[in-house]
Amino acid sequence: MDAGWRRIVVGSPVALTVAAVAACSVGLSVAALFGLTAALRLPQTPAFPLYVVIAVVIPLLVSVPVSWVIVRLLREVEAARLQAERLAWYDDLTGLSNRRRLCELAQRELDMAQRTGEPLVAALLDLDDFKRVNDRHGHAAGDRLLRATAQRIQAALRSTDMAARWGGEEFAVVLPRTRREDGVKVVERILAELRGLKLGEYEVPIGCTASIGVAMSAGGAERFERLIDRADQAMYRAKLAGKDRWEAAPPPS
Repeated sequence: MDAGWRRIVVGSPVALTVAAVAACSVGLSVAALFGLTAALRLPQTPAFPLYVVIAVVIPLLVSVPVSWVIVRLLREVEAARLQAERLAWYDDLTGLSNRRRLCELAQRELDMAQRTGEPLVAALLDLDDFKRVNDRHGHAAGDRLLRATAQRIQAALRSTDMAARWGGEEFAVVLPRTRREDGVKVVERILAELRGLKLGEYEVPIGCTASIGVAMSAGGAERFERLIDRADQAMYRAKLAGKDRWEAAPPPS
């Protein structure tokens, strides 16, 4: 079944789909009866109305339960397919794109930027002292903090920007068609959002800050992996410089 038919079958109410299948079955059965009668030039005997009734009833008795089962199975298969697709492309904890998906989308944007000469900014963010949260409050609190961090990052981004959970307590951000000064504004908004984050239901409110490395595309044939690696190195410099700040990566040598 191609994507178009799958959307129709799965997206329509079950009863409507079953009724449509039943109507088609009855129509084909009756058409076949009249077609054979005409093709073979059979006389319409007094029993012919009974044949018409049979041509209607039997397809209904067969098609309704069978199509009901098939449609339900197709819906279950589609739900499983969508779930598998989500697991393949999105981080289950935060709902952000995962590393694999961001790498693919970012490489497309980077390729386009290199063709058009437009700038692109990538940033890698690492939560400061996140291990202390897990050690002091437990992994459930750490997970809540990661989800809240993802929401704060998204709140700071523009509609064209992309964010992903890179792994552990690291997040990556890609800002297409963005000059350095505009990228810095977005990064500073992220830092401000995180400084205001407090999970208050614990004995001591849990907050966080982040260290961010920022790298700008060089305009050549640089791969996204290399671009984010430069951002990673800048992020570690931000850690060493005192945390809760950003550092810019130098151009590639």
